[in-house]
Formats: sequence, C-alpha cells, structure tokens
Amino acid sequence: MATISNVKGSIIQEASTTINPRRRSDSSLLLRVITAVAVIAGLRFGKEVVIPLTLAVLLSFLLAHPVSWLERLKLGRVLSVAVVLLLTFAGAGAMIWIGAQQLADIAIRLPSYQQNIEAKLQKVRNPAGSGLARALASLQQIQTEFSKEHTAPNNPQNAETSNKAAVRNQAVAPSPVPVQVVKQQPGVFDSLGPISISVASFLATAAAVAIFTLFILLRRSDLRNRMFRLFGQGRINVMTTTLDDAATRVSRYLLTQSLVNGAFGLLLGVGLFLIGVPYAAFWGVIGAALRFIPYVGTLTAGLCPVLLSLAVFDGWKQPLLSLGLFVAVELVMSGVVEPLMYATRTGISSLAILISAAFWTILWGPIGLVVSTPLTVLLFVLGRHVPQLEFLSILLGDEPVLPPHARYYQRLLAMDEDEAREVVEDYLKEKTSLDMYDSVLIPALSLAEHDRHDNQLDDERQKLIYDTTRELIEEIADGMISGAEEEKFVVPGAEQISISCVPARDEADELVGSMLCQILGQAGFRAEAIKIGFVEDMVAKMTQSQSSVLFISALPPFAINHARSLCRRARQRFPGLKVVIGLWGSTADPKTVQQRLGSGCSDYVVHSLQDARLQVRLFVEKIESGNPETSPDDSHDVETGESLPMQPA
Repeated sequence: MATISNVKGSIIQEASTTINPRRRSDSSLLLRVITAVAVIAGLRFGKEVVIPLTLAVLLSFLLAHPVSWLERLKLGRVLSVAVVLLLTFAGAGAMIWIGAQQLADIAIRLPSYQQNIEAKLQKVRNPAGSGLARALASLQQIQTEFSKEHTAPNNPQNAETSNKAAVRNQAVAPSPVPVQVVKQQPGVFDSLGPISISVASFLATAAAVAIFTLFILLRRSDLRNRMFRLFGQGRINVMTTTLDDAATRVSRYLLTQSLVNGAFGLLLGVGLFLIGVPYAAFWGVIGAALRFIPYVGTLTAGLCPVLLSLAVFDGWKQPLLSLGLFVAVELVMSGVVEPLMYATRTGISSLAILISAAFWTILWGPIGLVVSTPLTVLLFVLGRHVPQLEFLSILLGDEPVLPPHARYYQRLLAMDEDEAREVVEDYLKEKTSLDMYDSVLIPALSLAEHDRHDNQLDDERQKLIYDTTRELIEEIADGMISGAEEEKFVVPGAEQISISCVPARDEADELVGSMLCQILGQAGFRAEAIKIGFVEDMVAKMTQSQSSVLFISALPPFAINHARSLCRRARQRFPGLKVVIGLWGSTADPKTVQQRLGSGCSDYVVHSLQDARLQVRLFVEKIESGNPETSPDDSHDVETGESLPMQPA
C-alpha cells in the first residue's frame, strides 16, 4: 500500500509540475493586464495631480544643468534653485503677458479688416470677377423694379381711403414708454466670461508645477537615494544606468528641441517682418512655443500669420509669401537642422511618437500632447534596461527588431521575393559578400532547415527559398550585385591547390558549398562545388578533380551524422586527403564536435566561411614552407597572429 501511495504521490507531483508553469504564465499575464489597466486609470482620473508632477519632473530635467552650473560657482543649492526658477518663470510669465496683450490688440483691430476679408471671400466665391458680379446685380435690380410696377394698386380712390385710415390709426396709437437697462459693474473674472475657468485652472497648474519643481531640484539627491532604496535593491548597476540614460536622453531632447524651436521662431519672425506682416515678433515667439506640440503645433504656428496676412493686405502677394516662408523654414528645420542637431537620436520611431501623442492626448488633453514625446522617451529607456518592460523598447524604438537574416527568411515565407532581395542588397551597401553570406544567407538557410525538419515548411516556400538564394549567389558571382570593397585576400601558390566542396545532406548544404567555392575562388584557389547526389557519385567526382582539400558542407544540427558518414567514406578512399567539415553557424565547442565525429574523421572543423578561408590559407603556407602537416599548436594566422576558431583532430 505504501508503494502504491508513493507512486500516486509521484504522479500527482509530476502532473502539478507540468500544469503549474502554464497556470503561472496565465496568472502572470493577467496580473500584467490588471496592472496596466490600473496604471492607465490612475493616470486618467488622477490627472489633476499627475500632470503637474509630470511637468515638474520634465522641467527639472531641463533645469538641472543650470542649477549644477550655479552650484559650481559656490552659490549654494537653495540660492541656485531660486535664481533658476525665478528667471524661468519670470521669463515664461513675461512672454505670456506680452502674448496676451498682442492677442487683445489683434482682436481689437480685426473689425477694421472686415471689408478686406469680405472682398477676399467674395473673390473666392466668385472667381469669375467683380464685373460679372455687378452685371448680375444690375439684372436683379431691373427685375425687382419691373415686378414693383406690375404689383402697384390701379384704383386711386382705394389708395386714398387706405392712406386716411393709416393716419387715423397713427394718431390714436399711444406713445411707447422708454425703458433703460442698467448693467452691474463686472468684476475681473466676470469680464473674462467662460475663459475665467480656464485661466484659473492654468494658474493653479502653473503654481503646482512651480512648487513641485522647487522641491525636486532642492531634494533631488534625496529623491534619487529613495528610488534606489525602493527599486534598486540588488540592481544598483541597472538602476544607475537607467537613471543616467533617462536623464541624458530627456535633457538632451528638451535642450535640443528648445534650440531648434528657437531658431524656427527667429527665422519665422524675421521673415514675417521683412514681408510686412503685423506683430512679426509675436508670431515668431508663438511659433517657437507651439512647435513643442507635435504635428498640430507646427501647423498652427504657420497658419496663424498666413490668416492674419489675408485679413490685413488687399492682394494675395503677402499671404502667399507668408505661406512660402513657413514652408521653407519648416523644411530647413525638419530636413537639415534637426538631423544635424539630433546626432544622438532619442531612439523613438516616428510612428511611436504619433501613437503616443494620440494616447496622451486622450488621457490628459492638450497638455498630454505637449509632454507625449518626453514621456515616450522615458518609457523607451525603461524598456531598454528593465527586462520585464522590454516590450516597450520593441514597440517604441526605431531600431530594426528583426536581424537581417530573419527579415530575409520572413519575406520569403511571405512569398515576397522582391523585398527579400532588398534586404540582401541593403546589407551589401555597407558589408562585403563574405559578411553577407555568413550573417544573412547561411543563418536564413539554417532557419529554413529547422522549419523543414519540423514539417512547418511546405514545398512551394522551400523551393522559393532555395531558388532565390541560388540566384543571389550566381548574381554576386557574375558581378550583377556587388558588396562593399574588401581588402584583397590573395594567397601565393593558391592556384596549385584543388578544393572540392561536398554537401553533407541536402540542397541547403549545397548552396553553402557554392558560397564557399565562390569565396575561395576570389582568393585564387581552384574550388569546385559538387552538387548533391548519391555518395558514390560525389566520391567519383572528387576522384576526377584530384582534390587536395575536401570541404564537407553541413548545416547543423541535422546534417552532422551525414557529414560523419561522408567523411569516413572519403578517408577510406583518399587516405592522404585533408578533410575540413564546415559546421556552418554552429556555436558548439570544436572539441565537443570532434568527439562526436570520432577520431580520425576530419582534420578541422570551421563554423563560418571566413574561418574556412583562413584555414585553407594556413594549409597552403604550410605546404610552401615544406611542412604540410599541421599540429594543434599551429592553428593561428601566421600574418596577424590571431587564433583560428577551429580544432585540429
């Protein structure tokens, strides 16, 4: 009974170990979803507190450097913070006050431009010209006069009677009583009307931001230490890196954006002044401020002075010049200045900025649109350094999330041969064909081999992958596609060496063998790629070519057994043949591979085409020196002294 109970207990324990991981993963996913929903709800319903705090944190990132600079001048922490905050908020307040005065002046003067606006609207509605409009008005007037003549009364006696009745009614009607409406003297907020609520909310938010910023700058060391105490236990290095990266990226972004926007406002203001648009300096300042708002702010900054010029000027010259000025300045800023200023990018993709702008705007309104990009930078930094938040860096980053070989393979799986070829051609713009073979085509073929042996790759896609890869190899061999220029790799005496490359198992091994023969041929060797077939047929072709070196091309892990069998067959047939097994893309230890292949099988094992080329050169140099036998201590590059990543048998 005890034995049966022990067996039952072991079965239950094994079942629990197989079920619990799935339950744990499901509960972990559910916990993450609940956490995300709770955070979003807190941001939405607690925005009256969270928005000022967020603005204060971002502002402290921007003002930390001036405060530190003043502290180095021995002003002290409190005085430095007070001076920086006073100058910042005083400057912002002065700009807001001047802007309000300018807007009020514009609003007062708009009625005087009414006639000009109506004339332009009339021209837009009736582009045929004012002459046609006057002609139509004359025709309408003639028609009205003609209709009055036909509707006038014909009986003079009836007309006289009606006139006398009207005079009597007018004499009897009482005179109206005058009424006077006395308005109460309005207060300050009453005069503002509905705007008073927005003004009060703005002032409250500004006061909260000022207070939060003051305490953050004064106590930033203490706040940093408390964050380490809460989140950095056992992860001080990660926490330090995260904070430094976040502070650097956000500060650089805000500072650079301020300089770029300031230059935009300066150019816009000067250009509008030369055109003659009123309040040119004001529009320049407004343009610099609005450009902090992604997309919407830039468009608003350009349209406002254009609309004003339409109201002020009689013709279309100044409005068109204003529009052209805005387009030219924006193109220069976005196409020339920003790429130069943002030499160190924030790492955020343009699509992520657009989506985050919509997300934060839905949560917080216009303020969310302003702070969307800095907040996205912070989330991206967290995703880069915190493993649990890695999905944020993948979603928000602008770096390719798939390596080139995965993109090449994925596009071929999608039956998109053209885009797959573009991946290779783009890679060859900066890399050599050897690098492309080792980093793109061979890993992609390895992925295809894994999927094929797992029965996840159908025949049509398999054929497309092999055919496209073969065409690329042939086009590179014919010079139709060329990569970056590589340093010449010519081995003296290479033409005396005959090399055969035999596929271990299937067509993928044959394709890599073709790549190897192409690379060796560029170095001056006589290399021949033997096509896949029966073992006896491949051995017969080796006999005809009288090869000195045999390469067995094998894509791990499925071809290694076939490589072992082929290697032993070649050893029996050609005892003095140098045999090198190319276990392409493998990360296994060469000693382990040699043990698995067995003693006396191969002379060397290489993992890449570059390793294979270096090994053949080493072999040729040994022959030239009169010592063709290679010992384990000779596995190095005689010119560079670098160790070769292969293991002699």
